[in-house]
Amino acid sequence: MRKFVIPIQIIVVLFGLVLAGYAEQPTKKLKNTLGMEFVLIQPGQFMMGSPKDEPGRYAGETQRQVALTSPFYLQSTEVTQAQWKALMDKNPSSQKGCGVDCPVEMVSWNDVQKFIKKLNEKEGTDKYRLPTEAEWEYACRAGTATAFPSGKITELERDLDPNLDPFGWYGYNSGNIIHPVARKKPNAWGLYDMLGNIQEWCQDQFGPYPPGEVTDPKGPDSGTYRVMRGGSWYSPARDCRCASRFGSPPHYRFRHIGFRLCRTP
Repeated sequence: MRKFVIPIQIIVVLFGLVLAGYAEQPTKKLKNTLGMEFVLIQPGQFMMGSPKDEPGRYAGETQRQVALTSPFYLQSTEVTQAQWKALMDKNPSSQKGCGVDCPVEMVSWNDVQKFIKKLNEKEGTDKYRLPTEAEWEYACRAGTATAFPSGKITELERDLDPNLDPFGWYGYNSGNIIHPVARKKPNAWGLYDMLGNIQEWCQDQFGPYPPGEVTDPKGPDSGTYRVMRGGSWYSPARDCRCASRFGSPPHYRFRHIGFRLCRTP
């Protein structure tokens, strides 16, 4: 019987896609009872953090190879004021004049845990949670390795950066106010506002990355801060890079901090 042999060129291409973190993601989506849309993110590998020569780089962004072994759903936008109010009855946001389609803010990490608990109870599941810091950056990069998913960073402060401007609200283009979700372009995986508009809580404790390759990292076992990612409407461009990371106490509330949800398949 004649054996079927896969050409080496095809094997190389397929292996390259795996290492790139499945840059060509499927378009599977779902909506929940609050009208939140989630995009399926397939597992893969990527370089987390920033290279030493990336302009605007902060300490604590040490590069390491990360493997994520399970698919997950990530909300295509930040949780809106309307979605929060529909579940929690009140809108805590300081910028209500922006409208109900703007991200909810003035919510602490602890507040978000209460929101998640109530949503899980409402839908009879335990699948909703915050993304890990690694999941957040993997989804933000969408198969890329540059400062922004659209390319390199060219402006560190609040002037025009052509690779950030089409995708995120930041100090240059926001008018110093928050904006409704999904008004800028999405990244290649269909996720809006990953850069700018509001910073987003992640599940992890905030701390230095351990050296070396890692699989499905969950962050430090202890700490007093939780991770925030993505930059905000008043941030300089350097704070909106994919690798930029900050931490705040879990009880902290401010007008530039919100979140998006993750959902286990």
